Amino acid sequence: MKGVEQIEHSLHNLASPKRGHTFWGLIGVWILALFLLWCQFSALIQAPNNVMIANSSDGFKNYMTTIWHVKYDSSYVHYEGMDYPYGEHVLFTDNQPILSAAMQWWSRKMFDVSDRVVGIIHLFLILSVVFGVGVLYLLLRKLHLPVWYASMAALGIAFLSPQLSRIDGHFGLAHIWVFPLVLLLLCRYEERKSRRYQSLMMGLLIWFAAQLHFYYLGVAAVFLGFYTLFQILIDGSWRSIWTRFSHISVMVLLPFAALNVWLHWSDYSADRPSAPYGFTEYIGRWEGVFLPYDYFPLYQWISQHIVKIRGLDFEAQSYAGFLVFGFTLWLLFKRRFKLFEPEWEQAAYHRVHKNYLRGICFAGFATLLFAFGFPFAFKEMEWMLDYMGPMRQFRGLGRFTWAFYYSANVLIFYILWNKSQRIKLPEKFPAWFPDFSALGRTRLAYTLKWSLILLPLAIISSEAYLFQKNNTLTLVPSLAPAIAAKNPNYTWLQKVDFARFQALMPLPYYHLGSENIWLEPYFPLFQKVQNTAIHTGVPDMGVNLSRTAISRTVKSLQFSLPACEPPVMLSELPDNRPIALLIEPTLEKEVTEKYPHLLEKATPVYRGKNLIVLSLIPDSVRTWSRQQALERAAYVNRYARIDAGNGWLSDKPDFWYKSMSFDSLTDAAYRFQGTGAGTALLEDKTYLFQQKMPKDTYFFSIWLKIDTDMALTQEAYFTETRASGMANSTQKVALRTGLKTIVQGWALFELPFEVTEVNAEMAIYLQKKGGNGPFWYDECLIRSQKTQLYRQTDQFVVHNNVWYKKPDYRPF
Repeated sequence: MKGVEQIEHSLHNLASPKRGHTFWGLIGVWILALFLLWCQFSALIQAPNNVMIANSSDGFKNYMTTIWHVKYDSSYVHYEGMDYPYGEHVLFTDNQPILSAAMQWWSRKMFDVSDRVVGIIHLFLILSVVFGVGVLYLLLRKLHLPVWYASMAALGIAFLSPQLSRIDGHFGLAHIWVFPLVLLLLCRYEERKSRRYQSLMMGLLIWFAAQLHFYYLGVAAVFLGFYTLFQILIDGSWRSIWTRFSHISVMVLLPFAALNVWLHWSDYSADRPSAPYGFTEYIGRWEGVFLPYDYFPLYQWISQHIVKIRGLDFEAQSYAGFLVFGFTLWLLFKRRFKLFEPEWEQAAYHRVHKNYLRGICFAGFATLLFAFGFPFAFKEMEWMLDYMGPMRQFRGLGRFTWAFYYSANVLIFYILWNKSQRIKLPEKFPAWFPDFSALGRTRLAYTLKWSLILLPLAIISSEAYLFQKNNTLTLVPSLAPAIAAKNPNYTWLQKVDFARFQALMPLPYYHLGSENIWLEPYFPLFQKVQNTAIHTGVPDMGVNLSRTAISRTVKSLQFSLPACEPPVMLSELPDNRPIALLIEPTLEKEVTEKYPHLLEKATPVYRGKNLIVLSLIPDSVRTWSRQQALERAAYVNRYARIDAGNGWLSDKPDFWYKSMSFDSLTDAAYRFQGTGAGTALLEDKTYLFQQKMPKDTYFFSIWLKIDTDMALTQEAYFTETRASGMANSTQKVALRTGLKTIVQGWALFELPFEVTEVNAEMAIYLQKKGGNGPFWYDECLIRSQKTQLYRQTDQFVVHNNVWYKKPDYRPF
C-alpha cells in the first residue's frame, strides 16, 4: 500500500472497529472543525501575525516571553527578557517551551521567524483544536460508535471544552487534544497483551505536553494514579500489581524525572517556593462543574427562581455540560452501581473495553473530588497538605476538573449509543398507557431509539454554541512587528537610544511569580515596558513569571525599595552601564514618593504623554544609601536630645511607643539586631502585643527574615477589645502591603492601625493560616503617628525602626 491508502489503513487500525470509514470520517470531522473555527475566529485566521488577543494580561505576557526567547535568547532553556540580571528557566515563563525552542532552532538553522512568532502561536492554537477534535473522534470510533455519531459527539465535546476559555490567555492550557490522547492511548494500552510500548508512548506524550504547560503532567499523574488504583482493586494479583506499577512509573515518573533533570541541570535554583499560594484556594467547585456558565439561560433561571447561585472565581468555572449532570445523577441514584447492562457482556468489544471504561469512570470522579480539594482543603484536614509533596506546585486545582469533563462525556455518548441499540419495550404497559399494536410498538421503539441518540447531540451542540458565542476574542493590532515601533503612541522608541542601557526598570515596580509576594503590574505600563524590550533587546528588571527563586526575589525587591544599605544586586550587575527607568506619567506623584533612592540621582532622557524615561547609574543607589545614613546620623546628633527610654531618643517631648527587641530570646537560629530574636510557626498565633492603649492612630512595624519560604505571606491581626461593650473588631492585613525596605535578608514591614475608643485593649498577633514551617521576627516598634524615635549603634542609625547602615569609610 502506498500514499493515502497506507494512511487510511493506519488510521483504520488505530480506530480498530471493522465497520465504518474511519479515515474519511476523520477528514470530514476535520473539515467541519475548520469551518466552525473559521466562523468563530475568522479575523484571527485571516491575519494571524497582524493581531493579538487582548482579553488577558497573562496572554500579553505569554506573547512577549515567547517573542523574546525566539528573538534574543542565546540558550534554548534560559530566558533573559525579565528578572534582569538573573533571568529564568523557560519552564516558568508560560512560553510553551517546546514550541518556542522549535521556533528558536528554526530561526537559527533554517530562516528567521522571529517576526512571525505571534502568527505561529495563533495557528498552533487553531490546529490544536482541530487535532483535538480528531483525537476525540478516533477515541469514540475505537469504542465502536458509528462515524456520523462519533463526529457529532467529538465536535460537541471539543467546542464545549472549558480549556477553550484559556485560548485568550494561558495559551499552553488551551490544547484540548492532550487529555483525549491520554484516554486514546490508555484504551490501546488495555487492548494489548504486551503493554510496554504503549506505556512508553504515554510517557513521551506527557513529557511533551508538560513542555506546553506543566499542568498536563499534574492532571495526567492524578488521573492515571486513580486509574491504576482501580485496576489493582479489581485484579489484586502480584503480577497485576507489579505490571501496573512498573507501567505507571514509565507513564508518569519517567517524564517527571526527565523534566526535573532538565530543569536542575540547565538552571538550578534550590529555593523556589515549595508551597505556593492558592493550592486550597483556587479549587474546583461543584457549581462550576455541574451548573451552566452565568450567561446561560438555565443558570439565570435557576438563580432567579430556585436558589441564588454563589459567584465563583474563574479557576472554578469548568462546566461539564447538562448531559454530565444527568449522568452523575443517574449514577448516584441507581439502585445497583453497574456501568454495563448484563446483556452487554454478549458483545465482544464490551468485554475488551469493560475495565477500561469502568477505570476512566472511577478515575474521572476521583480526580474531580481531588480538584474539589477533598479532603485536604476541608477544615481540620489541612494537615494532609504536608504530605502532598510536588503536587503543591499545582496551585490551580480547578484545572484538574478537565479530566472529569472528557472522561464523563466520552462515557455518556458510549452508554447512550449502546442503550439506544438495545431498547426493549415492556411486554405489558400500565393500564393508563395507550395500547399499541405491533406496528405501533415498533414505531415507539424506533422513536425512543432516535430520541436517545439525537437529543443528547442537540443538547451538547446548543451548549457549545452558547459557550462559543459568549467567548469571543478581542483583537488588537500586534505590537510585535518592527513597523509597530513607529506607532505614534510609542514615540520614545524612535527618540531614545536604548542601546546604551543595560536594562529597563518599570516604576511602579512589579514583581509577580515568587508566590510569596505580589506587586501587581499596572497593565498599561507593563505593556509599554515589554513593547520597549521586544523592539530594543533591552531586558526588563520587573518580574511577571512563575515560581521565582526566593533569593532572587529578595535581591530584586531590595533594589526596588529605599536603600538602607547598598543593594546586593549592585555587586551582581555585569557593569555600571545606566538603567532606563520607565515611569507611568499618570502615576508620577506616587512614583516620586515611593522611589526616592532611584529618582534623586537619575537624569531626564525623555518625557511624553505616555511615558517618562530617566537614566540611572546603578552606583548612585549606593551613594544615596550612604547619604541617608550620614544625614540621619547628623540629625540625631544635633536634634534628638530627649531620652525616650530603652535606648531611644526623640526630638519631640510628646511621644507614645512600645519597643520590643526580643534580645532575651537567644535560642533563635537567626537574629537581625541585638542578642536574640523571636521564632514561631507560621500557622500559630504569635502574639506580639496586648494591653490598653490611648485612642489614636498608630504605626506597627516589625522586621522579619524573608529569605525563607512563605515568610512574605505572613499576615497581621489587630484586635480591639472595647471597654464600652461595643462589638470588638479584628482587622487582618497582609504584611507585604507594608513592605518598606530590606537589610541583610530581613525586611521591615510597617502598617497603620487605629484605636477607636478610650481605654480599649489592643492585641496584635501574626498568623498565616495554612502556613507551613517556622519564621523569625525581630525589632518590633509600635508608636503613635506623632512620635519620632531615633537611636544609633556602631553599624546603624535608626529612625522609627528603619535601620540605615553606616558607610564603612565614615565611622561615627
